This record gives sequence, structure tokens and C-alpha cells, in this order.
Amino acid sequence: MRKEINRLIYVLSVLAIALSTYVIKSYPFRAGLTDVLIFFALALILEAFPVEIPGRQIALSMGFIVSYAGILLFGAPIGILLNGLGSISPEELNFKSHDPRRFIFNRANLMICAGLSGLMYEILKGPSLDFGWRYFLVALSVALIYWFSNVTLLSLAISIDKGRGFIGTWVYYISNISIITYLLHFFLALVIAQSYKLLGPIVMPIYIVPVFIARYLFILASEVSRTYDQAISTLIKLLGVFDSYTSNHSLRVAQLSEDIAREMGLSEVQVERIRNAALLHDLGKIGLPLNILNKPDKLTREEWLQIYRHPIIGADISKEVSRFKEVPLWIRHHHERYNGNGYPDNLKGEEIPLESRIIACADAFDAITTDRPYSRRRGIEEAKAELSRSMGTQLDPKVVSALFRVLEKNSSLYDDNQKIVKEK
Repeated sequence: MRKEINRLIYVLSVLAIALSTYVIKSYPFRAGLTDVLIFFALALILEAFPVEIPGRQIALSMGFIVSYAGILLFGAPIGILLNGLGSISPEELNFKSHDPRRFIFNRANLMICAGLSGLMYEILKGPSLDFGWRYFLVALSVALIYWFSNVTLLSLAISIDKGRGFIGTWVYYISNISIITYLLHFFLALVIAQSYKLLGPIVMPIYIVPVFIARYLFILASEVSRTYDQAISTLIKLLGVFDSYTSNHSLRVAQLSEDIAREMGLSEVQVERIRNAALLHDLGKIGLPLNILNKPDKLTREEWLQIYRHPIIGADISKEVSRFKEVPLWIRHHHERYNGNGYPDNLKGEEIPLESRIIACADAFDAITTDRPYSRRRGIEEAKAELSRSMGTQLDPKVVSALFRVLEKNSSLYDDNQKIVKEK
């Protein structure tokens, strides 16, 4: 995807330069030198302390508050400069560990967002409006344009870079870059702008405290998600101490389940939850004796009864660690069979959650292509032949077909018992 993402960055850069040039030439620069220095300083301070969104590979900055307050006070040109230059973080300038393309994309993205929202503010005569309901609605609409533009451009870049569908990626990031968060930032920016207009620069130090309080509250909300992720990671590591095969197997099944789900057109929100369930799908085995898990001979009836309980145990444990309420249900049913002869509840066909059917398919594929105490691994073609024979009996034919399409795209990622290490 390198050519495609490079082309996108080039197009956005040209658009950002053209839009910025038009705005700066068309509208007056209403800020004085003191105003510029104050707003730039505060923007740079906030950019140095972004809040990472756990598991999303993105970070949100509180600098939007300052940039937006600048637009409300001084119009579009200052907004573009604050967003384009005042938003540079120290981390972005470390090109040894961070791709320079990321720096260029961020500058183009933020300048376009500020340019579009600032342009709308100018067109609606925002700088000349007195504070009131009309001014409030204009300011709110401008904030929504900024939010919508930011999410759209970010989703476009990620969908191209990762080879994902744009709509699904957009919906996913819409749900994770919360409009509520932007609205809270908007109200704080509105208060800062009006106070600055009435009292001047003297009020800015006062607002450093509430801005960092808002940042702290956002960190607390993010930590809830991070805690769940860390709990899952800890359980996987614990499972590895107990049984290294099951731990590695869970990681491979999680990645393959994610790929199958995405191939079937499921949303990025569903893909994330399926991956979460797949990581935990064999957690119930932590309560099984190793002599049963690793037994090379045929299991006795009593031993099978213990095996049959591991999806139930896994579902019960996952209720305490997964932040997704559907995950325990999917774990419970990942050993159901399409013909109704599975366990623990003998569900059949569409009665089995689709997510469980996806995990079951990935689970079966990995079992065939890896060494186990009671069976030797087999190659991709043998695995495909066996899975074909299981269609309609053990496995959902639609899910198996999706798996085959995934393998056709790049089967080497799953061959020879390789760990799946694709960057997602």
C-alpha cells in the first residue's frame, strides 16, 4: 500500500497548501504578535502531552481547544497556523523512530481541518457576530465540521494503509474519536475565546488548569480500556506458563479470526470484538489437567466430559476481563458444530453466533497446521481439503469460503506453523 498512501499524502499536502493560501490571502490576520505568541505557546505545551487511545494506534491532543479558540477569536488564518505549526509534537520530530510521512500527513490533515472549519466561520460572518444564539450555532457548526473532517481524513489514510474498507474504518473511528469529547473541548474553547475577548491575555493562565483537568479526565476514561487490555494480555501470558501451545495457538487464532471477519465485510468494531474473543477462546483450558490436554492417546469418557466444560469455564472467566459483553457468549459456543453435534449446547446452523463460527473455523485451521501431542501438522492444501470436507457438518460453509479467500491473498502468512505477525 506504500504507493497508495504516498499518493494520498501528496494530494492532501497540495490541498492543504492551496486551501491555506486561499484563506490567508482572502481574510485578515486579526491577531497581534502577543496573541500569536500566547496561543502558540499554549498549543505547543498541550501537543507535548497527547492522550493515547489504547489499542487504536492514535492519540488525541488537547491542542484542538487552543486552535479552535484561536479561530473563534481571530478567524481562519490564525487557526490554520496554530493547527499546522502549533500542533507539532516533539515525538513527531524524531524521524529516526517515526516515519516522516506521518509528520507530513498530520500537518496536511490538521491544516485542512482548520482551513475548512475556519472558512465556514468566515463565510457565516462569525468574527463579526455578537455573542448569542446565532453565534453559538455558528461556532458549534464549525466545530462539527472540524471533527467530521478530521475523522474522515484519518479513516481514509488508515483504510488505504491497512487495506481495509473505508466505510467500516470510518464508522470504527467515529465511535472511538467521540463527538462528545469534541463537544466538551468546544465548550471549553468557547469559554476561553469569550473570556479572552473581554479581559485579554491575563485570563490564559487561568485556563491551563481546567484544560489539564479535562485531559486528566480523558486519561481516566482511556485507562479503563487499557486496564481491560492489560488484563487480557496477562491472562494470555499466564496461559503460556501453563501451556505454551495453547497460548501461541490463541494468538494465531485471534489474528486469523480477525482476517476472516474483515474478509466477510464485518465492521471494524465487530472485528475488534471477535479478536478479543478469539484471544480468550481457550482460556477455560487453564482449569484442565495437563495430562489431559497433552494426552497423545484416545481420551476416556470422563476426560471428554472435562474437555466439554472448557468453553463454559472460559466464558465465565471472560465475563470478568473483557470489556465487550458479547465476548463470553461467543467463547461459550466456539465448539458448537454447524450440524448441531457440538458442545456445550448443541446449537445448529445460524443458531450459533457468527462470531463463534468464525473462531471455530480459525481454530480448526490452526489445529490442522500445527504440531500437537496427538497429531502432526499438515500443509495448507491438506488443511483446505479437510476444511472442505467439514463444510456443512462441523463448519459454516460461508466462513470456510472466507478463510480460503484470505489464504489465496497471502497463504505464506499462515504456512509452516509461522506466527502471524502482520501489522494491523
